[in-house]
Amino acid sequence: MTWNVSQERAFFPEDSLASYNPDALGLAISGGGYRATLFHAGALIRMNELKFLPRIDRISSVSGGSITAGILAMGWKHFDFDDDGRVTAASFQKHFIDPILAATARTIDVGVTVAGYMPFVSAGNVLARNYDKHIFKGMMLSDLPERPAFVFNATNLQTGGLFRFTRNYAADWRALTSTVKTIRVADAVAASSAFPPVLAPVRLDLSGEEVSTPDRARYNDPRLHKKPVLVDAGVYDNLGLESVWKRCGAIICSYAGHNAKPNTGNFNLGHMVTVVNTFLAGSIDWRERTLISLFTSKLSDGLPERRGAYWSAGSTLENYPVHDGWKPDAQTIEAAKLTSTRLKGLSRDAQKQIIYAGYGFADAGLRSYLPDGGTPPEGPPL
Repeated sequence: MTWNVSQERAFFPEDSLASYNPDALGLAISGGGYRATLFHAGALIRMNELKFLPRIDRISSVSGGSITAGILAMGWKHFDFDDDGRVTAASFQKHFIDPILAATARTIDVGVTVAGYMPFVSAGNVLARNYDKHIFKGMMLSDLPERPAFVFNATNLQTGGLFRFTRNYAADWRALTSTVKTIRVADAVAASSAFPPVLAPVRLDLSGEEVSTPDRARYNDPRLHKKPVLVDAGVYDNLGLESVWKRCGAIICSYAGHNAKPNTGNFNLGHMVTVVNTFLAGSIDWRERTLISLFTSKLSDGLPERRGAYWSAGSTLENYPVHDGWKPDAQTIEAAKLTSTRLKGLSRDAQKQIIYAGYGFADAGLRSYLPDGGTPPEGPPL
């Protein structure tokens, strides 16, 4: 049977098959609290050194990774690029690394949780106000750079669908597409990282926007256009892959998580928590296996379905085909992996450990699986 690609559903012009570009490079960065924020920061340092960063066309982020992406977007217009296309070290430090370190040194989740127990207060909206005050300083979605395109992902509890924030629109293909005239970057990042129950939900007020039902939407209900109830994107897709793999022929995915250890308990009273966690882990595993399949499966012309690289905080560096040069030691990697996924302020030593881990895994992944991976690092990132 021949598959007719024209029958593929396309809900936005940006997401049509005509917009798929086999040469486009997409980056997906996962959730995982401040651990993810710092792990991806280390990966981006190495990506910049190897000249991948300025080649990225689309960045899709989830939860803690959305903090990283938001700070990267905020600093993008201030970056200075050298003759090789890299962001200069001083510029990257000032406009990206320093804000990352400042953000992850501050504890946010405790105050947000307490505020969320107050009547008529939504914890996610309190989280958004904190992000705006301490990190994003009133930056609007319309202030995002045109390239790379930044996509902040959340989960819409009203539809069960993926809700995306971009420079040009906010949308859930199942129910709505909206303008973003009044939506801040802080709102998008908070929705992306509003982990239930303590940091969620974000009740997004669309009263100041133009909202419509997209063609072929699953639901045509104006009530869904008023105030979407949004939570952490990890409930739907903790790798952030869906927003890049339909668009980009090359995909880089950085996952700050790792597989949980098996549990030999009998699960008498607490089994429902395990059931929920199993659903979430299964979603990640499915996307992980799908991504690896895209990299390894060959089409009729002998080329893989997608090119790219993938790494996770639970990987073993020595399992990568290329892992020479400087790399973080096993103790550093283990300490980074075991850091909690809270939004709890971290010491400088803890921050460095996680950044080193992200840097080391990105180096091994990029130089192992992408052409022109570059030379090995001589030492840790400064």
